[in-house]
Order: sequence, then structure tokens, then C-alpha cells
Amino acid sequence: MIDDNQLLKIINSSIENKIPSSFIRKGDGENIFIGYGEIPGIKLRKYLRMLRIMNIRYSHISFHNYIKKELLNAFENCDYLGIAPQDHRHGYWRFEDEILINFNFSAQNKCDMNFHLEFIKQPQCNKLKSNLAECIISNRKIGVIGCYNVDNFLVNYNSRVACFIEIIKQNNKNPFKKVTVRTYQKVFELIEKSEYTDFWIVAAGIHAKIFCNYIKKKNGIAIDIGSSIDTWNGNYKTRRHLRNFYNECSDKLNE
Repeated sequence: MIDDNQLLKIINSSIENKIPSSFIRKGDGENIFIGYGEIPGIKLRKYLRMLRIMNIRYSHISFHNYIKKELLNAFENCDYLGIAPQDHRHGYWRFEDEILINFNFSAQNKCDMNFHLEFIKQPQCNKLKSNLAECIISNRKIGVIGCYNVDNFLVNYNSRVACFIEIIKQNNKNPFKKVTVRTYQKVFELIEKSEYTDFWIVAAGIHAKIFCNYIKKKNGIAIDIGSSIDTWNGNYKTRRHLRNFYNECSDKLNE
């Protein structure tokens, strides 16, 4: 498993040399989704909870199967697969080794699934946690798939959003706002119709991995940075690790 700095250098090199690539992360949600029915310890109630979080209807079984097939394809086709490090194997990450063996992911190039934390924006300023991550987002035309159009933030790095594709926020309570096959088709169509982009930033939970894979198939470069993009919009409340990071930075300022 390579470290974050090595990975960010590879990502930057792929962008500079226009090498079609997909850099994605396999979290506990993905383990639950692909592992249910395969790994005995993954229970139905957890699987149903993931469906709710990802705005997928319980009754759309054929769509569940489609997502699982496309997820496995995305994991097999990615350039680097983020997995849980040994000291992070709690909760449903405890099935990491079983998942890797069961789905033949052992030969994949691997990195720490937490590489996306390098893209967190520091509170009270427009600096990212990592200088290498800043280099990646500087002087670029960037496609964004997520809940926020972050053009106002990217201006600080002489970059702009070349294409923004909005995705429904996780755990949406509106029964009429669900992710369907048509949602995927629309995203695929917008990717194909988009103007030139140096690379794509994707923040769409489980769905992100599939979108990243599609971008690579269309000769693009995609980076799955997940909830870290929330901080570019000034939001540190969506995940515990973001809240912790915000509090740590605030404590240092108050020392």
C-alpha cells in the first residue's frame, strides 16, 4: 500500500500526462453493499440502511444488482484502490480481508482509503491540508460531480469548474428524489457532453466509484474525494472526521 504523498504525485503525473485514470476508495458502505449475501457477517439491516443513505429504493432489486456489478467493475478497473489500513479495521471495515479475497482484489494497486483527507480545506483560510493536493487543483479546468458547485473556492487556485453535475445529497428524505438508472444515464450523458476538463473530482458516495470508472472509460481522469469537498463549501458538519479536524484547528488557534 503506497502512502498519500506517493499517490498524490501519481495523480498529478496522470493529469500532467493526460493518462486516463480512476483513483477511488472502498469504504465500509461499499463493503456492506457488495458483501451482503456473500459475507455472512454483513446483515440485512445494514444493507437496507445503506440503501437509504444512498437514496436507492428498497424495491428496485434489478438496480441493486446493476450497482453491485458496476461497483465490482469499477474496483477492478481502477488504477489505485483505497482500502482500510490495518489500524482502521473496525466496524464493517473488519471484513476488509474477506472482501479483498472473496472478490479477487488482492492484485489491485492499493492506497489508504483516507487519501481524500489530504483535500480537506483548513478552516479560516483557503489552504488545503496538503501542498500536493493544492498542486493538483491549481491552474486546471475541473469537472465536479457532487452536491456543491465549488467554483468560488477553485478561483483561489486559478482554476474553474468546467462542468458541474449535481447529485442528490445522501439520506434525502424526499421519497420522490431517489437515484435510479435514469440518474446514472443522465450523469453519463453529461460527462460525454462536457467541455474539455483536465480531470474530474467526484463526491457521490457509493455512486462515485461507478462515475469515476465511466470517466476513465471515456479517457478522462477521476478522483474520488468524498466528503472532503464539503469543506470547500465551508461545511465541516457532515462527517465526524471533518468535525474533529475543525475542532483541532480551532483549538490550535486558541492556544
